[in-house]
Amino acid sequence: MPGELAPLAQAFFASAPELSLQALGSGVHVPSLDLAPYGIPVTHLLAEHNAELARQYLTLNQLAFGGIGVPRWVLSDLYLLPGAIGLLRCPARLLKAPARERLLLADEELAIGAACYVAPSLTPGLFVGVSLFSFLPGRGASAWVKLLTLGMVRAKRLRGITQWDNPAVRVHSRLGPMRLVGRVPGGHDYDERTFVYETDLRDEARVAQAMLRGDAPAPATRIPVTDLLSLGALLDRAEGGARLELVPPGQDDGHVLVRELPPG
Repeated sequence: MPGELAPLAQAFFASAPELSLQALGSGVHVPSLDLAPYGIPVTHLLAEHNAELARQYLTLNQLAFGGIGVPRWVLSDLYLLPGAIGLLRCPARLLKAPARERLLLADEELAIGAACYVAPSLTPGLFVGVSLFSFLPGRGASAWVKLLTLGMVRAKRLRGITQWDNPAVRVHSRLGPMRLVGRVPGGHDYDERTFVYETDLRDEARVAQAMLRGDAPAPATRIPVTDLLSLGALLDRAEGGARLELVPPGQDDGHVLVRELPPG
């Protein structure tokens, strides 16, 4: 049913009127973007003329991810040139203390509160999750900036990489079940606990229910996030064609919640 997400998005911004949705990217892509995803207006800022905002994003990304934060040339070449970063901006006073201190902004100056970047892929409609962070506590900002960014770039499906024990699994599953795809192409620094998942965004009603956490938890098998042997076997099966998914909320008390779907 179309239109399920628009009232939820409007309610989110009504509850946090200090927030605004913006995008930072190359001007050449503006005609390809939806600048009102789920009815929320997006202000597009040309990365070619907003170097200070790009610097702020770089600072916060490196604060969020430490040693694996994005280098400056990657930000320019692989984020801003081919795509657009979705931003939730707000007065600096709303940020967690480490971010406020790092940015050196006055309380009412606009800051990046949360951000998401998804990269285009060779497959039409399929985007790859690259970076998601939030310094806005207690607002659900991570899930909303991710969903709105995906809407802005007109994504139909998302593939992402995460770890079984990563609390971000609960955020990723806010968009719906996470189908297990398999292991990471080319390997990963945390290879034994890392996997590729896919989220189908085409059923808006299902995404809305997941955003609300409105469905009763689906029946699922609980597997400890430390049981890497069993979890690795799931990835082997997924790569062999089994239909396996993490069901919302994805993680619970040190376990992932796995459901197997019938073939077909």
